[in-house]
Amino acid sequence: MNINLEVRRYHGRGCHYHDHVQVLVPLQGVMKVAIEGASGIVTGRMVAVIPRGHSHDFVPSGDCNLLVADIELREDDGQDAPPLLRGDGPFVSRVEPWLWRIFRQIGAEVDADGRCAHDAAMLALSGLRLIRPTPVPKPQSKASSRIECIAANLGTHKGKAGVGAMAREAGLSQSHFHALFKATTGRSPRQYEIDQRLNAAVERLIFTRDPISEIAYAAGYENVSAFSRLFKGRFGMSPGEFRVASSAERS
Repeated sequence: MNINLEVRRYHGRGCHYHDHVQVLVPLQGVMKVAIEGASGIVTGRMVAVIPRGHSHDFVPSGDCNLLVADIELREDDGQDAPPLLRGDGPFVSRVEPWLWRIFRQIGAEVDADGRCAHDAAMLALSGLRLIRPTPVPKPQSKASSRIECIAANLGTHKGKAGVGAMAREAGLSQSHFHALFKATTGRSPRQYEIDQRLNAAVERLIFTRDPISEIAYAAGYENVSAFSRLFKGRFGMSPGEFRVASSAERS
């Protein structure tokens, strides 16, 4: 698998195709992309995947600025390729806020000094492996919008602890709230809260030297072993192994 990484600025609409997979990560502005009848708007906290050999139209905003990864996949890459690149998911997916900030930092480094693009590409590839192909939802009802606001606070000091409190905040019964929350986010309130806390833990593991015990406690776990088991189940490695791996890739 070969990956070429660079920051590109687009100033006008166009249409083309290429013989490699292309990943677009907006750093600024937006871009409308259409691929063989399917179209989507790509903006912050989103990523677009243009499959190999697919003709696509694009219309950028005047300030469009993208981190672009051109990726050549070999036949023997198979399951080693990030799930995002396997061709069976949506071409526009959401990116977790903490991961999108990492991509923005990668883009800033590459934009400042193109000589670091090769090393940065390896870190970007690791980031792509962590993206869950998740379609960007269509415009939602007011109730769904309230649920998105509640979901954004889960796992933070602002988040309501119980389903009852969150349902009251959304103006819904508990059963209706639970069903609509899962339909809106794809996960139950409890599952979503766990993911939010793990995402915050990942960000601290990468960008701070805080003790893992402190990070586990902030994530709601007094037992570090329980936190480590949950973390490994999500990311495939322990918190300590994740910190070592992310430090090695940034060095």
